[in-house]
Amino acid sequence: MGFVRELGAAGALALGRPVLVAAWPAHERAQGLAWLPLGGLLVGGIAVVVMSLVERLGSTAGAALLGAAVLGVAQGWPPRPLRIATGLIEALALLAAAPAVRTTAVVVAPMLARWACVVQCYGGAPSGGVRGLATLAGRARFREFAIASVTALGTSLAMLDAVGLAVAVACALVTMPVRLAAYRRTGVIGDGALGATSALVETSALVLLVSIGLVLDVR
Repeated sequence: MGFVRELGAAGALALGRPVLVAAWPAHERAQGLAWLPLGGLLVGGIAVVVMSLVERLGSTAGAALLGAAVLGVAQGWPPRPLRIATGLIEALALLAAAPAVRTTAVVVAPMLARWACVVQCYGGAPSGGVRGLATLAGRARFREFAIASVTALGTSLAMLDAVGLAVAVACALVTMPVRLAAYRRTGVIGDGALGATSALVETSALVLLVSIGLVLDVR
């Protein structure tokens, strides 16, 4: 599978639109998991552009709300109550954040959320009747896991130094209980578990980054 095609699969999956590549063979879609964190960066980049345009119109609050909306729309697969709850939390966090922190948070959080989904797809077994990213559960090989991890962790460290490492560790601590709960309950990873992983990790990373920015009084 070509690199460009892998990026295409990663982009569709990261944007919460797996239907765009649903006709592709499963092994080709699975190769795109390697670059899923880059897809998360794409989501964050779109959110930053939207926020910048709205801020130029003089509405900081509108920028924060629309940034949270972009992240929510791109989630695609979480259960609706969870998506609404995490979306509200993200909106409140972005409203409280300074512009510089807000930009960093909306870039890093979706990237780590997509990385967490790759972690969930590495090993284990998929659930029957799934339609979203869970169709690739158990199909991620060490290649996909390693590339995604190096991309996500390397980007976090490059952007945030030690703070990036702390946020990544926090995201891992959120990811593992979801995995354990899913396997204890059903023995497989389904759309609900992957959706919960993505939403909870993204919100946790975003809130943590905003909280650190408030504590350090970053402007």
